[in-house]
Amino acid sequence: MAVENWDETALITIKASGSHTNAFNIAAITETIDIDLGDKDGEGIASLSGGRLWKKIPEADTTITFEGYPVGIGDMDSSTPDGLMADFFYGTVATQPLTVSNTLLTRNVYTVYILWTNASATWATESVATPSAALRYKFSNAYLVSCKPSFTDGILKATWKFKLAPRNKAGTANITVESTDGTASLTTL
Repeated sequence: MAVENWDETALITIKASGSHTNAFNIAAITETIDIDLGDKDGEGIASLSGGRLWKKIPEADTTITFEGYPVGIGDMDSSTPDGLMADFFYGTVATQPLTVSNTLLTRNVYTVYILWTNASATWATESVATPSAALRYKFSNAYLVSCKPSFTDGILKATWKFKLAPRNKAGTANITVESTDGTASLTTL
């Protein structure tokens, strides 16, 4: 079943690498998603004949920005995320009351999944069977580089920014985009 556009709802799943095995759905505390795919830029270089040569510039980094409403500092070992500051951005916390201090070495790596679908899905990583349509992004090796809370409009809001290179050190893609118009299924990631 093809769709005319994607609106109103999306699923966001964040999975940490390393010792943390939990995946987290943050759509319930998120209001906006912005995906700034890195440019594959270039520039013209003038030659002595008056012509131009095209010089390719390597693909730039991608930035994913979420705006949302944290109700706590977050706990990566909890099944219900309430924010993305503690384990996600600053460092490890384990028990209530949660307390976190910024650390020099904490730079966690994440895989971020974003799914739009007309199926009744719960996770951005799950399969979407026919006849449902879907559009899914997978961003591997992403770092949470910014976590900015604000109370400007009389409600606590935060902006979370993830950043990643287009490929890993071996040249393997860090960005995967897949979709179906409902005539084929998307597999579980």
